[in-house]
Amino acid sequence: MLTFFYSTQTCSTAIHIALEEAGLPFNGIEVSWKRKENVAELESANPLGQVPVLVQDGKTLNQSIAILEYIAEQASTKNLLPPVGSWERAYAQSWLAFIGADFQKSFWPMFMASRWTTDTNVQMEIRKSVIAGMDKHLTYINEGLAGKDFILGKQFSLVDAYLFTILGWCKWSEVKLSTYKNITPYLKRVYERAAVQKVLAKEEMLDFIPG
Repeated sequence: MLTFFYSTQTCSTAIHIALEEAGLPFNGIEVSWKRKENVAELESANPLGQVPVLVQDGKTLNQSIAILEYIAEQASTKNLLPPVGSWERAYAQSWLAFIGADFQKSFWPMFMASRWTTDTNVQMEIRKSVIAGMDKHLTYINEGLAGKDFILGKQFSLVDAYLFTILGWCKWSEVKLSTYKNITPYLKRVYERAAVQKVLAKEEMLDFIPG
């Protein structure tokens, strides 16, 4: 059985969704630094002390993209990612890399501003700068969704689990999505999936998507 360490309001929600979509049995362990729950267990599994972490037979994966690809291969009949070696798989990997290396990271200056400075004016300037710069990423996503139900086309994939999760951070960050006409209906399509509903209920985030 897989063991999965996760924490709400983090990128681990994408892995949680992926596991439910794949229908793989797993033992979910919620980590809360605020409540000091399962923190030592997480650090034992991953010295970096970060989620997500997937453990199987004493072996550990601790990076979202690697975990998503592993889950897809363990549930190959679900077609959650295109076949290995295909152009479509490379295209999916390019989106996964963009989400992890570019889009997700663009939120961090905003999230970390209060740790870097106590000056609220400086914090606000950081926030303004982040939001202004994020338009490039959101425009890219919006154009990538044109004429599609999901980011790879008509079929849901684990790329959508990751993209949906990070787009949801726009709500907490008060980043407006109204000018990106393809994003809001896309979020609703993913949100309405049974596996997504199950995960968001479990993580107490049914109000996750931006209004």
